[in-house]
Amino acid sequence: MIQVVNRAMDILEYIARNNNQEPSLSVIANYLSLNHGTCANILKTLVNRNYVEQIGRKKGYRLGPMAYYLTGNYSYRNELLSAAKIPIEELTHSINEGAILAILKDNLRVIIHEVKANHELQVMNLVERNVYMTSTGRLLIAYLNDQERQFFVEKYGLPKREIWPEVEDTQDFFAQLDKIKREGMAFQTSASHVTGVSVPIWKNEKVIASLGVYLPEMRFSGELREIIIERLLQTSQIINSNLNTQQN
Repeated sequence: MIQVVNRAMDILEYIARNNNQEPSLSVIANYLSLNHGTCANILKTLVNRNYVEQIGRKKGYRLGPMAYYLTGNYSYRNELLSAAKIPIEELTHSINEGAILAILKDNLRVIIHEVKANHELQVMNLVERNVYMTSTGRLLIAYLNDQERQFFVEKYGLPKREIWPEVEDTQDFFAQLDKIKREGMAFQTSASHVTGVSVPIWKNEKVIASLGVYLPEMRFSGELREIIIERLLQTSQIINSNLNTQQN
């Protein structure tokens, strides 16, 4: 049996049993009789893969979103919704455009909350959609680390040119993701003239979801465009604050 895999599983199981206590590195290592350096390296990998969250520098650990996803436990999603629902409703009320909160699942952008506008002409969103076809999906990929991006491309391939015209090869793809991450915002207009603009939702210095506004392209211009971007950024800051306050 592979020793490092066994140790990683032991760490995950221990954190799961003591999730409310958020055990520290020394507590985990001492309980499992592990070298502290070895334990720290395994925890670092688990944190990078989103199976474990570190509450803060030199603080404790608890299960991350991937651990909940694998077990079908939706308490992590409930925490996200609790922090986001009211701010998203206020966002839609202030701009009268639809807003969504989305997460990444395999190669799909999955909507976990949506508030619709009251326009006669408005966008109808699919709950699950290919990440390349949406601004929320593109933004979520942009905030993957280099290893995760490479794995994503190897598993799911590059977007088709008709979906993402700026991407011809892997180098173009990574350049586009870097641009999104650098700007902290993703824009995308579909063939059906629907424009989406999205920003990241952070928790513990990791992007766990994207907040997006979708509307017909003809409305996304002039003063309304600037208002939407401003309110979208303000709303994301409120949600981020709510999320990172919940852990204290």
